[in-house]
Parts: sequence; C-alpha cells; structure tokens
Amino acid sequence: MSLSLRVLLVEDSEEDALLLVRELKRGGYEPTFERVDTAPAMLAALERERWDLVVGDHSMPAFSSTAALALLRERDLDVPFICVSGTISEDQAVATMKAGASDYFAKGQLKRLLPAIERELREAKARAALRASQASYGTLVEHAPVGIYRSTPQGKVLSVNAAVVRMLGYDSASEVLRLDMARDVYADPAERQRLVDRDTYTDRQYDDVEATWKRKDGHLLTVQLSVRAVRNGTGHVEYYETFVRDVTDQRRLQQQLLQSQKMEAVGRLAGGIAHDFNNLLTVITSYSDLLLEDLGTDDPKRSDVEQVRKAADGAAALTRQLLAFSRQQVVEPRVVSLNAVVESLQKILRRVLGEDVDLATTPGSDLGAVRADVGQLEQVLMNLAVNARDAMPTGGKLTIETDNVEHDPAFARGQGAAAVRQFVMLAVTDTGVGMDEATKARVFEPFFTTKAPGKGTGLGLATVYGIVQQSGGFIWVYSEPGHGTTFKIYLPRVDAPAEGAVVAAVGPVARGTETVLLAEDSAAVRAVARQVLERQGYTVLEAPDGELALQLAQRHSGPIHLLLTDVVMPGMSGRQLADRLALARPDMKVLYASGYTDDSVVRHGVLEEGTPYLQKPFTPESLARKVRDVLDSSKSR
Repeated sequence: MSLSLRVLLVEDSEEDALLLVRELKRGGYEPTFERVDTAPAMLAALERERWDLVVGDHSMPAFSSTAALALLRERDLDVPFICVSGTISEDQAVATMKAGASDYFAKGQLKRLLPAIERELREAKARAALRASQASYGTLVEHAPVGIYRSTPQGKVLSVNAAVVRMLGYDSASEVLRLDMARDVYADPAERQRLVDRDTYTDRQYDDVEATWKRKDGHLLTVQLSVRAVRNGTGHVEYYETFVRDVTDQRRLQQQLLQSQKMEAVGRLAGGIAHDFNNLLTVITSYSDLLLEDLGTDDPKRSDVEQVRKAADGAAALTRQLLAFSRQQVVEPRVVSLNAVVESLQKILRRVLGEDVDLATTPGSDLGAVRADVGQLEQVLMNLAVNARDAMPTGGKLTIETDNVEHDPAFARGQGAAAVRQFVMLAVTDTGVGMDEATKARVFEPFFTTKAPGKGTGLGLATVYGIVQQSGGFIWVYSEPGHGTTFKIYLPRVDAPAEGAVVAAVGPVARGTETVLLAEDSAAVRAVARQVLERQGYTVLEAPDGELALQLAQRHSGPIHLLLTDVVMPGMSGRQLADRLALARPDMKVLYASGYTDDSVVRHGVLEEGTPYLQKPFTPESLARKVRDVLDSSKSR
C-alpha cells in the first residue's frame, strides 16, 4: 500500500525533479509534489500547501538550498529539509547542516534518499507529538483553577499561571514575573524567610503550609501552599514548584463557625439558668415592690428596699442581655420603620451621649420597613450609642443613618442572614479611638471588653449581634485606630406598611373579685404571686403542680375565671393542664408565665399568636395588669 507524501522540490531541472519522484514511488510513496526554482515561487507554495518534506538543489542559477532553507526557517516550519547536489564540497555540506538541513547527498547517491526520508519523517512526527504534548500541558497549567508558579529561594518569580495573576490582582503575568516574592507578595517578608529556612521540602512530595499574601491593591489573602523543592546535583534548591489556593473565604467561614459555636455555648448556658434565675428575680422584685407599697415615704427602711429593687432590675437587665445575645429572648416582632425608632430615641440618646458629643441623624427617604421587636431595636441603638460615647472620651460626633440597600442573596446567606436581596441598613458611626484588627475580631465575643474593670459587662455588642441574628440580619464593622468606627446593621426588608406605635398602659390597675387558679412549681414565686393577687381583691387557689391543680379544680364548686400557670412544670406542663381543665371549664381563661426562653415555651406549644403570656421576672404591677387584661378580654381560651 502506497504512502501519501507531500513534497516540495526546490529544483531548476525538471528532469532531476522527475528522477526524485520516481525514486519516491519506487520506495512505496505516492507523492504529491510541486517544483519551484525561485524564492517567490517557494513562498507561494508554502502558503498554498502544508508540506511533509522539502528537497532542495544546493546550487541553482537564481536560487539555492541555503536560501530555501532560510525561507523555511523564517516561517518557523518544522518540515524536514534534505539537500541534494550534483557537486557539493564537504565544507558546503557542513555549512548546510549547521543552517538546519536534515541531511544531504549527491544526486548520484539517490539510494540514500529513501532511508533519509523515513528517518526524517519519523523524527518530525515525534517532534510534532512532543509539541502537542507540551502545548496541552501548557494549556492545562495556564487554565488550571489553582495557582501554579515557580520561584527561586532568593524570591525571583520564574513562571506563573493565570490563576496566580488573578489571585494577586495584577493585569498580566509579566507584571508578576517582575515581583520579589518576599517584598511584593508576602504580607510579612519574615514569614517567607521562615518558610524558606524550614528546608523540609523534598523533590518527591509536596509540603503544605499556609501564609498571608497581599494583593496589588493591598488587601490581604490567606493562601495554602503546596511546595516541592527542585534541587541541583549538590543538593541545593534551584527553585520551588508551588501550587497555591486562596483560602481567605474558607478561613473566614471557619472563624464565623467558631464564633457561632462559642455564642451558641453561652446561649445554652443562658437559657439553662434563665428559668431559675428569673424565678428568683420575680420573688425579689415582687416582695420589694410590696414592701415599698407598705412603707411610708419617710420610712428609714425605704432607701434600703429601693437599693434592693434597683439591684434586681440590674440583674434582670443582665439576664435579658444574655438571652438577647443567645437569640433566646421572647420577642414581639412587628413591622416597623427604623426611622421611627431612631426618631423616638433621639432625646434619650442626647442625654446618654452628653453635651460633648454631637448627634446627627440622616434618615433614608422612602425607607422600607422591617419586622423586628421594637424594644430590641432600641436596645441595639442604645448599646451602640453607649459604646460610641465611651470611645470618644473627649467628645466627638455620632452619626446615625438609615437607607435601603441590596445584597446578593448568596452573600447574605454566607453572613448568616436571610437569603434575600433587599435590606434596610442602620449605620452608627463615631469619631472615636477606633479598633485594631485584633480587637475587631473579638468585638462580638461574650464578656470581651476593652473597658476598665467595673465599667462594662462585655455583653453590649454580643447582645447587638444576637438581636440582629435573631431578626434575620447581619452586621458589618469597619474601624481603624484613630479613625473611629462604623457599625452597619442590615435587616431584611418587608413589603408591608409599618405598624403604629404601641402605647403603653398607664394609670392604676383595676382591682377584681374573680377566682384565679395559680399553678406554679416554685414555692417562693407562688407565694408572692398569691399575695399580689389577693391584694388586688382576687380569690386565689394555688397548687404546686398540674395534678394537684386538677384535683383542686375538681373540688372547687364555684367558677374559676382564670388559670395562671407556669409553662414548664414537673409531670404535667401548663399547656396540658389548660387542655385538661378546658373540658370541664370551657369559659375559663388562661395566662401562661415562664422564666424559660422562647425556645423552651415554643416546644411546649405555648407561643402561638395571641396566646396570653407573662415573661418572668415580673413585677406586682405587671402581674396585676396582665391578669386584669386577660380577664377583661373578650377572647376565651
């Protein structure tokens, strides 16, 4: 079977050209050929066809094999070139070979032609395969999703792929090749020197390390390096071959997870102690209020009782902060405008900040509404304002801004917020002392504070963090030492008009004559609640648990107008007790009370919308008012 062969003959003699063609056919080839004898003709032939072989006469009147070879190499064509000649000296043959000819022989030695062609075609095919392999490898490296580069121990960049160029924020590989690794790439030159000095890299496996790089714009990157050392014959490192991945976002997410786990741990602790602690505070506050009712304004004991009451309020506030931080606070979310919240707090904020701090507000126009607990939003603003005041000991300016903003839902989800696009922003900016990166990294940690002992609990910003997370939002912080701090809070925007402000009840609490069944497992809370209710004129039936409450209700022949029950009791929950009593007393109303967090009461099926609920610790006034409100409501259980 004949082999096709495209051959360009650079020959002025047509007869000699046909001799070459006959020799090729005799050797088993089916040649497609063209004869040229001038430079323009050869250039035109190279343009028209892709040749497998060029055979050139060494000496022609207007052209030569040397000139033909030069044209071939100028076009960077890897085509075997064989020189033939009727008369060629040894020196001319050597010069032709040095110029790039594959072989040469005299026209009288055509028997050498076929072996030379077979050899040159075989080698050309091998070179083409190698070039294809190298091109494929180069493409693989250039388009690899991870960075790949080589650098010397002295810090010179030898080669770099596109991923590294993008990672570092440069426009081209040539820019990166001019960089010094220690000075221009590593955030700390000493860190690179420490990695080089380790000298644990081998030429067989990659050693994984982490480092901090800097982009062209100065932003820092956390990178993971897989390094292999390439050594010379004496064992010294010639260069490092390195794969690099940008793990900045991965490390940030890991840090967020650790922060979340720490907050969750403290949150569980807070939720665990809330019930017993709130029961104790209920007893302290209630008995203090009862004593204050009985003591005259000039009684010398009144001041002592007021101090006890004040301390109880402080303890209750601390408990609320813990629960807000841990996102376990019982909340009453409604659709509100942040502009209205800021406006309602301006007077008290000015008093808190003092005369040496200038307060400026910039409310956003057409501001969207958010769904949140108003009390919690006020707590957020107050905590941020107090922190800002402490950061400006010699005075300054506090600016509060609101605006509508948009975020990519995937980004919002990555921040632990609701995966929505539209948010409402609340920004609080001060001109205070600012924070360094180390402080900023810990700013939301519970009990972390930069204030002097006795000046803060370290729960202010942790509380803010918990409230914002509970409301489906997230916080962004910017601060530099000496240049103040900005807290930006983003809450999901809702497509609903803001509700009107809830007006707190005022005036004395109306008394009553109804019968109240009190079920409470804490003896101290049960005793003070009974005393408060009896002072208000109610008849009280008390029981320490659900079973005894059922028995008491069965023995009582008269009506029971209200069941006041703790949510979580041993044996039978408050909800189960209410359901059992409803069978015999369908008109009886129910008021639930608890010192547990909302997570606990939700699990016991209490916090349905519209369910009357009293959060511990409560005061005699809040208990009496809530009981009266439930009894006067038209809604039955």
